[in-house]
Amino acid sequence: MVRALGGTPTGIAVAAGRWDQQAAYALLTRIDLPEGEALLCALRHGVPFDTVELGTASAAAELLAMSVGDGRSIAEARHDSLRQMDRVALLERLLAGLEQTRDASALLAQAAEEIARSIGAGGTSIMLVEGKELRVRASVGLGVPLGHGQPIGEGIAGWVASKGQKIVLRGPIDDDRFRGSDPEAGEAVIMPLWSGDEVVGVLNVKRPTGDSGFDEKLEVLDAIAGDVGRALSAVNRIDELERQRQSEVALEDVMRHAAANDGDAAARAAATSFGHHAVAVRANDGHLLALHADDKECREAALEASAKVQTAPGATVRVGLARHGRPYESEESDIAARAVDALGLLGHAELEATSRRGTGIRVLAVEDHPVMRLGVRALLEREGLVIAGITATCAEALDLVRENEPDVVLLDLGLPDAVGPDAVERIREVSSSVPIIAFSVERTPEMIRAVLRAGANGYVSKDAPSSQVVAALQAAVQGLTALGTAEAHALSRSGEPIPLAEQPEETTATEEEGEPGAAAPAREPLTPRELELLRYLAEGYTNKEIARAMVLAEDTVKKGVQTLIAKLGATDRTHAVVLALRRRIIE
Repeated sequence: MVRALGGTPTGIAVAAGRWDQQAAYALLTRIDLPEGEALLCALRHGVPFDTVELGTASAAAELLAMSVGDGRSIAEARHDSLRQMDRVALLERLLAGLEQTRDASALLAQAAEEIARSIGAGGTSIMLVEGKELRVRASVGLGVPLGHGQPIGEGIAGWVASKGQKIVLRGPIDDDRFRGSDPEAGEAVIMPLWSGDEVVGVLNVKRPTGDSGFDEKLEVLDAIAGDVGRALSAVNRIDELERQRQSEVALEDVMRHAAANDGDAAARAAATSFGHHAVAVRANDGHLLALHADDKECREAALEASAKVQTAPGATVRVGLARHGRPYESEESDIAARAVDALGLLGHAELEATSRRGTGIRVLAVEDHPVMRLGVRALLEREGLVIAGITATCAEALDLVRENEPDVVLLDLGLPDAVGPDAVERIREVSSSVPIIAFSVERTPEMIRAVLRAGANGYVSKDAPSSQVVAALQAAVQGLTALGTAEAHALSRSGEPIPLAEQPEETTATEEEGEPGAAAPAREPLTPRELELLRYLAEGYTNKEIARAMVLAEDTVKKGVQTLIAKLGATDRTHAVVLALRRRIIE
């Protein structure tokens, strides 16, 4: 009938019994609505509808159509307003998060909670792209642990991250692409988080708490995903700027130590600031300038790397880095190169020192004690002397004298297979000309005389400053007899050993050279626990290794070492071991 009217109001008569018991008149007109057509019908008894009333009915139909349209628009606007309020609430939380935190994880946790509340979701998670994986960085109402990862391209989230497309799923999931997904999700919306033209994460919303599901929320979810992506991009940029600032501060610290020619401090600063467990720095000729290591494994790896690395044109150092846990990434190459440039100041200082002192003496070091062997190696490399060999036994030393023909031998007198003058005599049997400097904790006149008579060219105490050891080696190469101050003083007295406290001349000379002088013997006895700690030091253990062996905290070990050094009157841990060996506190 509506179509038959053709849009023109019509008046008709209604027979009795059609409406009620009396005859009546009807007015009919069409109402055009957005979703279709409707009919306006007016009925009355008595008189038919005239032309004026028919025209009025047409106007009334138009007004009714407009009212319906306006009401619908108002309802839609109100609905849109509510959806935008959800988005505004989330934006307020994100902005507050940006002001309060520089941590992306904290910001994402706030976002996930707000999304779950405003959208009406029983579960919400946010995953970030990290390398070739997606990792959960925020989760509300789901059992997935933070940090859980999955390869990009696998599962629903992996597919969304790789394709950059939103997915809406309803009911149990049996799609081959999404095996392993949550069968209890009910309904799920998974959408990418964009930063510019790059997918940086995935938003996962599931288990709607309302009856209507997420259909009416899809548009606002799209907007929210965009807001989260932009906020995440801002946090990442802030993090990047903060990392750059910290790197600049750390590089300044490395350069400050290197410029002061404090190699160990520079290496330690580089390791601590940039996540290395060991840093080794060598000059271009291969000798060691600086070394910092948390443990033996990383120390050896860094030393090996520094020995093998090829230097760039104009570079003054070769740097080896090592760490546990994770491999080095290509993104770290820039900051590593800048750290090498900073450590290069050590190379410039070494070139100046080398030009002043002249190097090239090839030294064979014979030392059986692990700590002393490390100390001797570091001393020789630091002073620019070439290591022709380093060994722990006299038998091996004889082979090295024959094969390597060193310029001078630095010889410990307490070897496992040769003691005192016997060690000197055995080397003399192999080579009558190679200079030999005896290196011992014992300084009795009898021992010094016996060693010199056996063919040694000099005698230096193990607690002598490094400058005195180097001077003795250089003097021996030049054909001179080299004795330390204390050794010469001992020969001028009777056969009694000289206490360290009776050497003011050596102490004074040492302090003038900037080296620690000899200390007085310990007055306070060591506890059994301190003796155990001392033995570990003598074996070359690091604080971390000692802590593991003695089942102690590393800070406790550090304090124990400091107490031990103070009790022995030593200047450092190596000096403490030397004094303990000389006083026969340990063997």
